[in-house]
Amino acid sequence: MDDRIHFRRNPDYIYREVAGEAVLVPTGKEAETFFGIASLNATGAFLWKALEKERSFRELQEMFAREYELEEAQSFQDVTEFLETALSRNLVLRC
Repeated sequence: MDDRIHFRRNPDYIYREVAGEAVLVPTGKEAETFFGIASLNATGAFLWKALEKERSFRELQEMFAREYELEEAQSFQDVTEFLETALSRNLVLRC
């Protein structure tokens, strides 16, 4: 991924923990098009929290690798998959 591109959370989603599960609840315009909630596993919740501020792919990958003690190739794949899914669902925005 191009490190000149940064990512951030879509502010129209609110993070909540409900019954031990991390979920994103749509608000604003997203509530008109996204019906329901989005569930996050532990690694998705970690990345969502990391996106509290704008970050590059490299920053996310390095944070993720440190947190989960992963090799670079594995963290690259995991962060790529998260971002691709989150971007396709408009949960995360490119900056």
